[in-house]
Formats: sequence, structure tokens, C-alpha cells
Amino acid sequence: MRLLGSQPARAFSLAEITRELGISRATGHAILTTLTAHHWVVRDVATAAYSWGPGIASLTRPADDRVFHGIVRQLAESTAAQAFLAHREGNAIVVVDSAGESASGMRIDRGLRMPLVAPFGRDYIAWSPASAQRAWLAGIGKPSTPLYRRITAVLSEIRDRGYTVERLGREYRQVYTALRALRGDGEPDAITARLARAFADLTVIDVLDSELDESDTHSVATISAPIFDDDGVVAMSISAAPFAELTAADVTRLSEKVCAAARRIEPRLASPTS
Repeated sequence: MRLLGSQPARAFSLAEITRELGISRATGHAILTTLTAHHWVVRDVATAAYSWGPGIASLTRPADDRVFHGIVRQLAESTAAQAFLAHREGNAIVVVDSAGESASGMRIDRGLRMPLVAPFGRDYIAWSPASAQRAWLAGIGKPSTPLYRRITAVLSEIRDRGYTVERLGREYRQVYTALRALRGDGEPDAITARLARAFADLTVIDVLDSELDESDTHSVATISAPIFDDDGVVAMSISAAPFAELTAADVTRLSEKVCAAARRIEPRLASPTS
């Protein structure tokens, strides 16, 4: 893990890993198979190379995520909207803390588990290696050409600007209601994969900066920013959930506050009580 974590964006071949560690190929393969099963390592099917897996982020979070409640509450107060904190558990994203209320009455419940399958979890996947992004996208089957192009453009823009925008529409409400009803462990299965695929096909994913000025207002459910650990891996995310019509200026203002909250949490990940 130290070898892969030293260059989280790079993929290593089995030969490189075993040579560096001085172990046999059989031993290396057995270890990597186990790590891959836990999503701590990602194996690229096309190249058979291994890279730092997003599941490792769950090992670095504090035991009590509510230690950041003050920051979550301040974000809610400054945005006049619900704010919530989430982290990754395997192939699911779990809401672990929240504060405030949105004027619309809609809210994201603490304990909600979202499957980490396209198009959900973009704030976690945008900075992952290409192999992890392909695995994430493959969770909904082979995407159409327009959907593939849209997701590619969205992930690139998220990396550039540092946050995601979830559109609020009928499809979002229906999928969110269905996920709440399903509950379970949040791990992707046939039902959640079909829900995610339907959502991806029926809605326009995210709001690109070039689209902000195309209309006076935008229906926005959430604005989310990643929280990076010391290794540059996305360990958590923090969001504001206005569930409202926002102008381009509103989106910019809220995104700045959300990103600022994320940056305040990052130095405290290693020592959350400091």
C-alpha cells in the first residue's frame, strides 16, 4: 500500500510490484487479489496494472465523523440551506452528519447510502485513476456515446473547478425516493445499477460553467466538494443542499462556501480533535 500510495495516480504492473517488494509473483498476486476485493486497490482490466483504490479512504477517516459537525453547521448557516458530510464505505457513499434545513423542505437524511456507480459520486471519482473511472462507469453497462462524452466532460470540469452540481428535477426526486426506500447496504446491485442508468439517461448530468449563463436560473439539488487526505485521495465530501432555483451568481457563491468548508476539514483529518 505504501508503494501504490506514493504515486496514487500511477498504475503498477504485477512485475513492478513484486520486484520492488522482493516477493514472488504468486504471493504478490494473492495479496493484490485480496486488496482488490476490498476496493483498496483497483485492477485495470485492459492493462492488468494495479493502482491505489478509492476504498482505502475509508481507513483514514476519524472514528467519529461528527467531530466536524461545527464546520457542517457553519456551512448550513452561511448558505441558509441544509449541509451534510459523507464518506465512502466500499462501493457506497454514506451520509454521516448533517445540519440545517432547506426552505423547500427537502433534505438528505443522515444514514442515506448512495451506490458509487455512475453518475453518482462524481466528487469521489473525478480524481481517481482512469482504471477506477472506467470501473465506475462500467457499473451501469456500456454508456451511449452522448452519455460517455457528457460524463467525460463533467469529470474534467469537476477536476478544474473543484466541485459538483446536482440538478434538481423530477428524475432526481424519483431516484432519491427510490434509494431511500431500498435502504440496504448501498452496494451496487442490479436494481441500483438500473436506477443509476435510468437517471443518467434521462437527465443532464451536472451543470458545466458554460451552461450557467444559458438561462436565468438553474434548479439545483446539491453542490458538493471533495475532501482530500494527506495522500491526495478523496476521503470524504461536504455538500450544501439548497433544493432551489439558483442564479449563476448563487451557484458561484455557494460553491465557494462549500469548497472553503472542505479545505477547513482537510488539515484535521489526521488529527480531528486538534
